[in-house]
Amino acid sequence: MATSVPTPAEATAPVITGTGRCLPDDVLSNDDVAVMADPARLDAWVTASTWCKARLAEEPASRGSPDALHRRIFAEYMERRIGIRTRRVIDRAALLAGRPSSRDVHAADLGAVAAREALDRAGVSAQDVDVVVVGTSTPGRIYPATAVQVQSLIGAERAYAFDVSAACSSFVYGLELVRGLLRSGAARRALVVAAEYFTAGVDYRDPTFSYFFGDAGAAAVVEAADLARGKPGWRVVDVRCRSQWSRNIRTGLGGTETLVAARAAAARGETDPAPGDAASPWFFQNGPSVYRDVVPLVARETLALLEGHRLTPDDVRLFLFHQASALMLDGIQERLFGAPLAPERIVVNLERYGNTSSCGVALGLAEEKTARPGDLACLATFGAGYTLGTALLRKV
Repeated sequence: MATSVPTPAEATAPVITGTGRCLPDDVLSNDDVAVMADPARLDAWVTASTWCKARLAEEPASRGSPDALHRRIFAEYMERRIGIRTRRVIDRAALLAGRPSSRDVHAADLGAVAAREALDRAGVSAQDVDVVVVGTSTPGRIYPATAVQVQSLIGAERAYAFDVSAACSSFVYGLELVRGLLRSGAARRALVVAAEYFTAGVDYRDPTFSYFFGDAGAAAVVEAADLARGKPGWRVVDVRCRSQWSRNIRTGLGGTETLVAARAAAARGETDPAPGDAASPWFFQNGPSVYRDVVPLVARETLALLEGHRLTPDDVRLFLFHQASALMLDGIQERLFGAPLAPERIVVNLERYGNTSSCGVALGLAEEKTARPGDLACLATFGAGYTLGTALLRKV
């Protein structure tokens, strides 16, 4: 792998001087997810899945009840095809019981814990922060902003705060926003937070969409180049954000479209809208279309970012892709490299945490321990919208 020489322009680039994370204590297993699935829906889903049908053909017809067999094969599918074994969640007992959580914990609380850790690692006080940007797909409410709540929880009284809504790309979008603020001189020190209570918006009765998500918070302190001088961290060399319209990934949580549609459905006596219906509040995605659309987009945008700096993928020491699923990660690697990357060149936390939406790459950055000064890292995120965010970082 070649090591590129830093450019003079990098000397004024902001630096991530501290990272933090928050992972709830509760662990949701694949067996848990399988148990929560409605038996009739699970039967239909398993018998329609090519992978599951092949596994069913390998099983003796007399082995266990059909419901138990389908749950076991569904659990295997989550691990072997999607790449997830466990997820961290705010309230496992409430999910298993099919009831709302009684714990007063939401995305802002997770984000605040991660923010405090990032500040501690950066060696700065919350009072020294000029701006707090929070990316979330699962705000506690549309307004006040989750960022303002995080600001209050950590005591960043001098700062102003606002949310970014770019789905799973929100952390990189936030990074681009504060990069511009710091380079312009409008701010000197910023806090970028990703926070997700995603399990609150999943219908676990439906096996089509139930197995992806976990809850988490992650954060990064970003400082102007002169403030960061002498501190270890990641120099933010470049960021690119792109978007294009799509309804292939969506949720009805908190939007007026769903509110109006739900009231109309209630007036008609409909109480349980179908997945993807305008009145449904639950997460929905058209998985095959998302794969076909997004994999080439991510590869294209990643190459464009690198080519803008006369780099190739071989020049990059570490890749952090959005932790969507093993299928997406494999497809992107095939497009970019022709084969899976060596394990030491790609950060993967999907197996332990599930898809944590905007937190995935930020968690990877907070946990990364192998990079050496001069190493380049590339972040590539994608989410509903579609939104795409790529970033080039250099270890300092």
